[in-house]
Amino acid sequence: MKTTTVQGYSYESVPSVEAKPPFPPELLEKSRNFLESTLAVFRPLGPRADIAPGVFTRFPVHAGRARNAAGVLGVDPCDLLAGNLCYDVLMGLSLMGCSTLALPGEDGPVLARNMDWFPAEKIAKASCLVQEDYGVNAGFLGMIGSVTGLSKRGFCVCLNAVFGETDPEGYPMLLFLRHILDTATDYQEALSMTVEEHLMSGGIITVIGTRNHERAIVERTPTRNMVRSAKSDEPLLATNHFRALCKPESCERYAFMSQKVGTQPPMEILTNRRVLQEITAQHVVMCPATQSAEMYVPSHLLPDDVDERVTTADLFGLIG
Repeated sequence: MKTTTVQGYSYESVPSVEAKPPFPPELLEKSRNFLESTLAVFRPLGPRADIAPGVFTRFPVHAGRARNAAGVLGVDPCDLLAGNLCYDVLMGLSLMGCSTLALPGEDGPVLARNMDWFPAEKIAKASCLVQEDYGVNAGFLGMIGSVTGLSKRGFCVCLNAVFGETDPEGYPMLLFLRHILDTATDYQEALSMTVEEHLMSGGIITVIGTRNHERAIVERTPTRNMVRSAKSDEPLLATNHFRALCKPESCERYAFMSQKVGTQPPMEILTNRRVLQEITAQHVVMCPATQSAEMYVPSHLLPDDVDERVTTADLFGLIG
Protein backbone atom coordinates (compact mmCIF):
# COMPACT_ATOMS: atom_id res chain seq x y z
CA MET A 1 0.00 0.00 0.00
CA LYS A 2 1.33 3.43 -0.99
CA THR A 3 1.03 6.48 1.27
CA THR A 4 1.66 9.99 -0.04
CA THR A 5 2.38 12.87 2.37
CA VAL A 6 1.16 16.45 2.00
CA GLN A 7 4.66 17.30 0.76
CA GLY A 8 4.29 14.82 -2.09
CA TYR A 9 6.63 12.14 -0.74
CA SER A 10 5.40 8.55 -1.19
CA TYR A 11 6.34 5.38 0.67
CA GLU A 12 5.01 1.84 0.75
CA SER A 13 5.11 -1.23 2.94
CA VAL A 14 7.43 -4.20 2.40
CA PRO A 15 6.67 -7.95 2.50
CA SER A 16 7.17 -10.11 5.57
CA VAL A 17 9.00 -13.43 5.08
CA GLU A 18 10.05 -16.35 7.25
CA ALA A 19 13.79 -16.77 7.79
CA LYS A 20 13.83 -20.14 6.07
CA PRO A 21 13.45 -21.23 2.44
CA PRO A 22 11.75 -21.26 0.09
CA PHE A 23 12.16 -17.50 -0.35
CA PRO A 24 10.47 -15.35 -3.00
CA PRO A 25 12.78 -15.53 -6.05
CA GLU A 26 12.48 -11.80 -6.72
CA LEU A 27 13.70 -10.96 -3.20
CA LEU A 28 16.64 -13.35 -3.56
CA GLU A 29 17.65 -11.65 -6.79
CA LYS A 30 17.38 -8.18 -5.25
CA SER A 31 19.40 -9.25 -2.20
CA ARG A 32 22.16 -10.64 -4.44
CA ASN A 33 22.15 -7.38 -6.38
CA PHE A 34 22.58 -5.38 -3.18
CA LEU A 35 25.42 -7.65 -2.00
CA GLU A 36 27.21 -7.42 -5.35
CA SER A 37 26.98 -3.61 -5.27
CA THR A 38 28.40 -3.48 -1.75
CA LEU A 39 31.30 -5.78 -2.61
CA ALA A 40 32.05 -3.74 -5.73
CA VAL A 41 32.62 -0.73 -3.49
CA PHE A 42 34.79 -2.73 -1.07
CA ARG A 43 37.25 -4.11 -3.61
CA PRO A 44 39.10 -0.88 -4.43
CA LEU A 45 39.63 -0.26 -0.70
CA GLY A 46 42.18 -3.10 -0.58
CA PRO A 47 43.37 -4.45 2.82
CA ARG A 48 41.07 -2.09 4.71
CA ALA A 49 38.08 -4.06 3.43
CA ASP A 50 39.57 -7.53 3.84
CA ILE A 51 38.38 -8.24 7.38
CA ALA A 52 35.82 -10.95 6.63
CA PRO A 53 38.19 -13.97 6.83
CA GLY A 54 39.33 -12.99 10.34
CA VAL A 55 35.76 -12.38 11.51
CA PHE A 56 34.74 -15.71 9.98
CA THR A 57 37.27 -17.45 12.24
CA ARG A 58 36.59 -15.45 15.41
CA PHE A 59 32.78 -15.68 15.37
CA PRO A 60 31.73 -19.23 14.45
CA VAL A 61 28.02 -18.66 15.13
CA HIS A 62 27.90 -15.85 12.58
CA ALA A 63 30.12 -17.84 10.21
CA GLY A 64 27.64 -20.71 10.35
CA ARG A 65 24.79 -18.37 9.52
CA ALA A 66 26.80 -16.96 6.64
CA ARG A 67 27.33 -20.46 5.22
CA ASN A 68 23.62 -21.26 5.45
CA ALA A 69 22.46 -17.96 3.94
CA ALA A 70 25.11 -18.05 1.22
CA GLY A 71 23.91 -21.47 0.12
CA VAL A 72 20.40 -20.13 -0.38
CA LEU A 73 21.50 -16.95 -2.16
CA GLY A 74 24.08 -18.75 -4.28
CA VAL A 75 27.03 -16.60 -3.18
CA ASP A 76 30.34 -17.17 -1.41
CA PRO A 77 29.93 -17.34 2.43
CA CYS A 78 32.90 -15.04 3.07
CA ASP A 79 31.50 -12.52 0.58
CA LEU A 80 28.13 -12.61 2.32
CA LEU A 81 29.78 -12.07 5.70
CA ALA A 82 31.78 -9.19 4.21
CA GLY A 83 28.55 -7.52 3.13
CA ASN A 84 27.35 -7.70 6.74
CA LEU A 85 30.54 -5.90 7.82
CA CYS A 86 29.79 -2.84 5.67
CA TYR A 87 29.36 -0.55 8.69
CA ASP A 88 32.79 -1.37 10.10
CA VAL A 89 34.57 -1.38 6.73
CA LEU A 90 33.20 2.03 5.73
CA MET A 91 33.53 3.65 9.15
CA GLY A 92 34.55 7.27 8.57
CA LEU A 93 32.83 7.76 5.22
CA SER A 94 29.79 10.02 5.27
CA LEU A 95 27.58 7.50 3.49
CA MET A 96 25.42 6.47 6.41
CA GLY A 97 23.00 8.58 8.33
CA CYS A 98 19.79 7.65 10.17
CA SER A 99 17.31 9.58 12.29
CA THR A 100 15.75 7.90 15.32
CA LEU A 101 12.93 8.70 17.76
CA ALA A 102 12.40 6.75 21.00
CA LEU A 103 9.03 7.92 22.24
CA PRO A 104 6.61 7.13 25.07
CA GLY A 105 3.34 5.63 23.89
CA GLU A 106 -0.06 4.57 25.16
CA ASP A 107 0.85 0.88 24.85
CA GLY A 108 4.53 1.33 25.70
CA PRO A 109 7.53 2.96 24.03
CA VAL A 110 7.78 3.27 20.26
CA LEU A 111 10.91 3.21 18.14
CA ALA A 112 10.57 5.14 14.87
CA ARG A 113 13.52 5.64 12.57
CA ASN A 114 14.82 6.35 9.09
CA MET A 115 17.58 4.03 7.96
CA ASP A 116 19.86 6.07 5.71
CA TRP A 117 22.36 3.82 3.99
CA PHE A 118 23.87 3.21 0.58
CA PRO A 119 22.98 2.22 -2.06
CA ALA A 120 19.49 3.28 -1.05
CA GLU A 121 17.78 2.02 -4.21
CA LYS A 122 19.11 -1.50 -3.89
CA ILE A 123 18.32 -1.65 -0.16
CA ALA A 124 14.77 -0.40 -0.71
CA LYS A 125 14.10 -3.00 -3.40
CA ALA A 126 15.50 -5.85 -1.26
CA SER A 127 13.87 -4.75 2.01
CA CYS A 128 11.57 -7.07 3.92
CA LEU A 129 10.62 -7.89 7.49
CA VAL A 130 12.36 -11.18 8.23
CA GLN A 131 10.70 -13.36 10.89
CA GLU A 132 13.61 -14.78 12.87
CA ASP A 133 13.60 -17.13 15.87
CA TYR A 134 14.29 -14.15 18.16
CA GLY A 135 11.66 -11.86 16.59
CA VAL A 136 11.80 -9.53 13.57
CA ASN A 137 14.76 -8.21 11.62
CA ALA A 138 14.01 -5.11 9.53
CA GLY A 139 16.43 -5.93 6.74
CA PHE A 140 16.64 -8.23 3.75
CA LEU A 141 17.47 -11.82 2.87
CA GLY A 142 21.09 -12.61 3.60
CA MET A 143 21.34 -10.10 6.44
CA ILE A 144 22.87 -12.11 9.26
CA GLY A 145 23.55 -8.99 11.31
CA SER A 146 20.98 -6.36 12.25
CA VAL A 147 20.50 -2.61 11.98
CA THR A 148 16.96 -2.55 13.40
CA GLY A 149 15.47 -5.53 15.22
CA LEU A 150 12.60 -6.47 17.54
CA SER A 151 12.94 -9.23 20.14
CA LYS A 152 10.07 -11.43 21.34
CA ARG A 153 11.57 -10.92 24.81
CA GLY A 154 10.29 -7.36 25.00
CA PHE A 155 12.86 -4.99 23.54
CA CYS A 156 14.18 -3.64 20.27
CA VAL A 157 17.47 -2.11 19.15
CA CYS A 158 18.67 0.05 16.28
CA LEU A 159 21.87 1.70 15.10
CA ASN A 160 22.74 5.23 14.03
CA ALA A 161 26.13 5.82 12.47
CA VAL A 162 28.85 7.99 13.92
CA PHE A 163 32.34 8.42 12.56
CA GLY A 164 35.54 7.97 14.51
CA GLU A 165 37.90 5.39 15.92
CA THR A 166 37.82 1.68 15.15
CA ASP A 167 39.35 -1.38 16.83
CA PRO A 168 39.76 -4.58 14.78
CA GLU A 169 39.74 -6.65 17.98
CA GLY A 170 36.19 -5.63 18.85
CA TYR A 171 32.82 -7.15 17.96
CA PRO A 172 31.62 -6.03 14.48
CA MET A 173 28.68 -3.69 14.99
CA LEU A 174 25.86 -5.30 12.96
CA LEU A 175 26.81 -8.79 14.16
CA PHE A 176 26.82 -7.49 17.73
CA LEU A 177 23.28 -6.14 17.42
CA ARG A 178 22.21 -9.56 16.14
CA HIS A 179 23.97 -11.13 19.14
CA ILE A 180 21.92 -8.93 21.49
CA LEU A 181 18.68 -9.91 19.77
CA ASP A 182 19.63 -13.59 19.91
CA THR A 183 20.73 -13.76 23.53
CA ALA A 184 19.45 -10.91 25.75
CA THR A 185 16.58 -12.04 27.97
CA ASP A 186 15.00 -8.61 28.49
CA TYR A 187 15.45 -4.86 28.07
CA GLN A 188 17.84 -4.51 30.99
CA GLU A 189 20.19 -7.21 29.75
CA ALA A 190 20.09 -5.78 26.24
CA LEU A 191 21.04 -2.37 27.62
CA SER A 192 23.85 -3.84 29.74
CA MET A 193 25.29 -5.68 26.77
CA THR A 194 25.13 -2.52 24.67
CA VAL A 195 27.08 -0.61 27.30
CA GLU A 196 29.70 -3.22 28.11
CA GLU A 197 30.78 -4.97 24.90
CA HIS A 198 34.14 -4.20 23.30
CA LEU A 199 33.17 -3.10 19.77
CA MET A 200 34.94 -2.86 16.44
CA SER A 201 33.36 0.53 15.66
CA GLY A 202 31.59 3.32 17.45
CA GLY A 203 27.91 4.03 17.02
CA ILE A 204 24.71 5.31 18.60
CA ILE A 205 22.53 2.41 19.71
CA THR A 206 18.91 2.93 20.77
CA VAL A 207 17.34 0.34 23.10
CA ILE A 208 13.69 0.38 24.19
CA GLY A 209 11.58 -2.05 26.23
CA THR A 210 7.90 -2.46 27.08
CA ARG A 211 7.48 0.34 29.63
CA ASN A 212 7.88 4.02 28.83
CA HIS A 213 10.81 4.51 31.17
CA GLU A 214 12.65 1.72 29.34
CA ARG A 215 14.21 3.93 26.71
CA ALA A 216 17.91 4.61 26.32
CA ILE A 217 20.33 5.90 23.70
CA VAL A 218 23.84 4.54 24.18
CA GLU A 219 26.70 6.48 22.62
CA ARG A 220 29.61 4.14 21.95
CA THR A 221 33.19 4.16 20.88
CA PRO A 222 34.90 0.75 20.76
CA THR A 223 35.64 0.96 24.51
CA ARG A 224 33.81 3.98 25.96
CA ASN A 225 30.12 4.64 26.52
CA MET A 226 27.66 7.23 27.68
CA VAL A 227 23.93 6.55 28.21
CA ARG A 228 21.18 9.06 27.59
CA SER A 229 18.14 7.70 29.47
CA ALA A 230 14.49 8.66 29.28
CA LYS A 231 13.32 11.30 31.75
CA SER A 232 9.62 10.96 32.44
CA ASP A 233 7.78 11.26 29.11
CA GLU A 234 10.43 13.31 27.35
CA PRO A 235 11.36 12.02 23.87
CA LEU A 236 14.81 10.66 23.08
CA LEU A 237 16.32 11.48 19.68
CA ALA A 238 19.42 10.49 17.75
CA THR A 239 20.98 11.41 14.45
CA ASN A 240 24.71 11.04 13.78
CA HIS A 241 26.54 13.05 16.40
CA PHE A 242 27.44 12.21 19.97
CA ARG A 243 25.59 14.46 22.38
CA ALA A 244 26.95 13.11 25.67
CA LEU A 245 30.40 11.70 24.91
CA CYS A 246 31.46 15.04 23.46
CA LYS A 247 30.05 18.46 22.65
CA PRO A 248 27.37 17.90 19.99
CA GLU A 249 27.74 19.34 16.52
CA SER A 250 24.78 21.13 15.00
CA CYS A 251 22.38 18.94 13.03
CA GLU A 252 19.39 20.32 11.14
CA ARG A 253 17.57 16.97 11.29
CA TYR A 254 17.99 16.77 15.07
CA ALA A 255 16.81 20.36 15.52
CA PHE A 256 13.74 19.83 13.34
CA MET A 257 12.75 16.58 15.07
CA SER A 258 13.20 18.21 18.49
CA GLN A 259 10.84 20.99 17.43
CA LYS A 260 8.14 18.73 15.97
CA VAL A 261 8.18 15.70 18.27
CA GLY A 262 4.98 15.48 20.29
CA THR A 263 3.10 17.69 17.84
CA GLN A 264 3.17 15.37 14.80
CA PRO A 265 3.01 11.58 14.32
CA PRO A 266 6.46 9.94 14.06
CA MET A 267 6.08 8.99 10.38
CA GLU A 268 5.07 12.54 9.51
CA ILE A 269 8.29 13.79 11.11
CA LEU A 270 10.51 11.16 9.52
CA THR A 271 9.13 11.76 6.02
CA ASN A 272 9.50 15.52 6.18
CA ARG A 273 11.94 16.95 3.62
CA ARG A 274 14.03 18.37 6.46
CA VAL A 275 14.69 14.87 7.81
CA LEU A 276 14.83 12.77 4.64
CA GLN A 277 18.19 12.30 2.92
CA GLU A 278 19.20 11.13 -0.56
CA ILE A 279 20.21 7.80 1.00
CA THR A 280 17.03 7.26 3.05
CA ALA A 281 16.24 3.61 2.29
CA GLN A 282 13.82 2.48 5.00
CA HIS A 283 11.32 3.80 7.54
CA VAL A 284 10.76 1.50 10.53
CA VAL A 285 8.28 1.70 13.43
CA MET A 286 8.39 -0.87 16.26
CA CYS A 287 6.67 -1.33 19.62
CA PRO A 288 7.98 -4.16 21.85
CA ALA A 289 4.92 -4.09 24.15
CA THR A 290 2.58 -4.95 21.28
CA GLN A 291 5.21 -6.86 19.27
CA SER A 292 4.36 -4.75 16.23
CA ALA A 293 6.87 -4.04 13.47
CA GLU A 294 6.25 -1.97 10.35
CA MET A 295 8.70 -1.11 7.58
CA TYR A 296 8.22 1.15 4.58
CA VAL A 297 10.49 2.15 1.70
CA PRO A 298 10.51 5.23 -0.58
CA SER A 299 8.32 4.68 -3.64
CA HIS A 300 10.62 6.61 -5.97
CA LEU A 301 13.39 4.01 -5.47
CA LEU A 302 11.29 1.00 -6.53
CA PRO A 303 10.75 1.28 -10.32
CA ASP A 304 12.83 -1.09 -12.45
CA ASP A 305 14.42 1.81 -14.33
CA VAL A 306 15.94 3.18 -11.12
CA ASP A 307 19.41 1.62 -10.94
CA GLU A 308 21.68 3.32 -8.44
CA ARG A 309 25.36 2.52 -8.79
CA VAL A 310 27.84 3.62 -6.15
CA THR A 311 31.59 3.70 -6.73
CA THR A 312 34.52 4.32 -4.42
CA ALA A 313 34.87 7.75 -6.00
CA ASP A 314 31.28 8.51 -5.04
CA LEU A 315 31.99 7.54 -1.45
CA PHE A 316 35.04 9.74 -1.08
CA GLY A 317 33.25 12.55 -2.85
CA LEU A 318 30.69 12.58 -0.04
CA ILE A 319 33.16 12.72 2.86
CA GLY A 320 32.78 15.68 5.14
